Amino acid sequence: MTAEDAALDRLLDEGSTLACPVTAYGSQPDQVYETCTPDAAAPASDAAAPTASTPPTLIVVHGGYFRPAIDRTHARPMARALAAAGWRVVLAEYRRVPGDPTATTDDLTALDTHLREAGHEIACWVGHSAGGALVMWRALHHALPPTRAVALAPVADFDTAVADHLGNDAVRDWIGADPQQAPDLYAQLDPTRLAAAADLAAPNLTATNPAAAQRITVLHGEDDATVPLRLTQGWERTVLPGAHHFDVIDPASSHWPSVVAALTQG
Repeated sequence: MTAEDAALDRLLDEGSTLACPVTAYGSQPDQVYETCTPDAAAPASDAAAPTASTPPTLIVVHGGYFRPAIDRTHARPMARALAAAGWRVVLAEYRRVPGDPTATTDDLTALDTHLREAGHEIACWVGHSAGGALVMWRALHHALPPTRAVALAPVADFDTAVADHLGNDAVRDWIGADPQQAPDLYAQLDPTRLAAAADLAAPNLTATNPAAAQRITVLHGEDDATVPLRLTQGWERTVLPGAHHFDVIDPASSHWPSVVAALTQG
């Protein structure tokens, strides 16, 4: 077992006991989210006194290489820790259907609308791995309200992910085709392609909407073996020395303060 496998197993074990209240935003089983609040996340002896104001909302989008078998459970420790730090945290579930990527993006769009209509002040979308790619997509989507995104070890370059067969061809399986077979889908979903078309990120890309680039923060572990550093090579990013794939979502990691700082500084 690798260190990253062991880290995931530990997060899954802890997350299995940490569910926050669940709300549906659609009729499908995966169209739900958990809401963790500062009072609920803190131990009873440390709970903050209730206030008249509601804290801003972080929307957390879990990873799992778009595979339907991997759900939000492993991201619950992260959601609880962020809530304890003072945010209202929405831990999103969403459909992950091989060959139907629009089910995923439709769900995140529906969740965004649902939360805004419910009065949430959305401070940032936070995503890890595949979820990192999805929050980058969300920030770069020209037809949706502007938002910040913090992408943690994101699958930010779909061409490289497909060419390198990362996650046992996870990106190709999710989209249902390779880039040559479905260029329009890749253009709509791949953060690097979206950046090239819409705004920013690498020195060789033409910036037409710099504001979108400024709304995205990328953190990536130097020792990430699941989503290697080359997946964010063209992006402005913070590389965390010695960090592996799950350090960026593990509140027990020595790198966790860098994640909180990235959210606080926005």
